[in-house]
Amino acid sequence: MRKTQWPALIGRQERDDALAAYRHRVMYSLAIVAVIFLLPFGLDNVYYGRHAIAGGVLFAVLILSIDALAIHFRRPPPIPFGLLIVPAIAGIAVSLEAQGFYAALWSYPLVLLFHFAMPRLRANVYSILQLVGVSFLVLHYIGPDVTIRFFVTLTLTILLINIALNIIDDLYQRLIEQTILDPLTGAFNRRHMDSCLDYAIERSRRGGAPASLLLIDIDHFKHINDRFGHAVGDKVLKALVKMINHRARKLDLLFRVGGEEFLLLLPDTREIDAMTLAEDLRAEVATPMLLPECSVTISIGVSELHPGESAHAWLKHADDALYVAKNTGRDRVIDRSSLLFPKVR
Repeated sequence: MRKTQWPALIGRQERDDALAAYRHRVMYSLAIVAVIFLLPFGLDNVYYGRHAIAGGVLFAVLILSIDALAIHFRRPPPIPFGLLIVPAIAGIAVSLEAQGFYAALWSYPLVLLFHFAMPRLRANVYSILQLVGVSFLVLHYIGPDVTIRFFVTLTLTILLINIALNIIDDLYQRLIEQTILDPLTGAFNRRHMDSCLDYAIERSRRGGAPASLLLIDIDHFKHINDRFGHAVGDKVLKALVKMINHRARKLDLLFRVGGEEFLLLLPDTREIDAMTLAEDLRAEVATPMLLPECSVTISIGVSELHPGESAHAWLKHADDALYVAKNTGRDRVIDRSSLLFPKVR
């Protein structure tokens, strides 16, 4: 995507993290599995006097159960999932002495759980701690030959998990782009526009941040399609979007709202500054560079957000200004402040 998104618009809890929205679900499911499978295992170790192993297992069950109850009541988990590494390494240390290398095999599902239950960077940190800690224990209790094999295979497991998550994140990013982008021009679509306008209005309501709209329409676009064909018409649309993106700031957001109609959202911008940008855009489009075959012009309606105004009303004022621009000769910019009387269509 061409521009940096406002963080609240995409709906992700952490940017570029496809699993972020599923973390609580994983924790909740994991707690249920822990109670069903780990709790009997822990009680069995209590019965046979293996109190260190039992303590580690029951401590892990307790952490997961407390977090699961918090998630069930729609509250943030109070205990960090990473604390599981403490009883895990302690339990593996005791088990290695009593049961041999088989105890170290718990490290493989644990690093997988880290990556499902925590953000990527934190999961890798805990996975490396698990790798180093258990490798040292295997070296101490088993020997160097087994330690090398364990270290290499667990390292490869961590690398493969990261490769898989990179693919998932990339596919997730593509899915997001398909959801919010117009496939022809690359501008944002109307569905994403609604969320962005609501966000701009909320920013204005909370902090008084100004915002303005440029409603842009290509003059006589049907004539261009009829005379030169739809391929040329598509070329005009893409060239216009490219030109607007070049002139706009990274903070500004461009949406395709109709066949040849676009909306440019200008956060932190007063109407007078929006008018300056609109005039610059209108003048640049009118040059032969956009389409050498024929003259292309645009009309623009400009509207600044007023206190207490809804997205519908804000858009309506920009549309009214554009209507005046189209009906007073086209190839011009009209702002809402210049509309002394309501326009009746």
